[in-house]
Amino acid sequence: MNTAVEAVKEPGSSPMESGRQGNEFAYRSVSKAAIASMVFALFGTATAFMAQLFVVIPAIGLAFGVLAIANFRRFPEELTGKMSAKIGLFLSLIVFITSVGYHSYIYATEVPEGYQRISFSDLRPNPKTPELPFSEKSMEFDGKKVFVKGYVRPGAKKRKLKEFILVGDFGTCCFGGNPKITDVVAVSIIGDDTVDYGYSLRRIAGTFHLNQQTRATKEKDIPQVFYEIHTDEVR
Repeated sequence: MNTAVEAVKEPGSSPMESGRQGNEFAYRSVSKAAIASMVFALFGTATAFMAQLFVVIPAIGLAFGVLAIANFRRFPEELTGKMSAKIGLFLSLIVFITSVGYHSYIYATEVPEGYQRISFSDLRPNPKTPELPFSEKSMEFDGKKVFVKGYVRPGAKKRKLKEFILVGDFGTCCFGGNPKITDVVAVSIIGDDTVDYGYSLRRIAGTFHLNQQTRATKEKDIPQVFYEIHTDEVR
């Protein structure tokens, strides 16, 4: 009797043991947040040092990495891809910190001595004074040495430019429509230097001039301008 019972138990297994064996082959989904963190980290490595705006890319990778790690803690048996999440999180953090440091250093040292930093927002007119078609601040800049950053707007000629239109927005430069007259600066290079059209950010240092009656340009899309800079340095 006892022998028969033992013989029945030996070839079989308990329900708990069968469940464990089944779980070894259970489906585990790949963490989408982990993959996103890796993708944004790699993309940020290639772009974050190009312009300040692109620093947001590794920041997004960092956020996805944190989300992925949190999800692994909540669902350890349901998700896979933890190593990708760790790599994406670490790489995003390194790229974010170094790119912020890089752009901060550039910002602190890029203005030549004796020049005043201005921005395109300084050149926009005040909606509260519609009778003045240009910026009030531009009157203060007139005749002063200024430093401004922007993008070369493409015209009929694209290489060895001595005169060109500078805009402050990357989209307006390369993909947008015609900008407002107060969103552009006509740049004339003094000396032998020239520039080529491209997508890179340009740093302009020179003397600012306000044309209260506008001045004609050679560009068909921008026939008149209020602002111009006779530049001493283009980078």
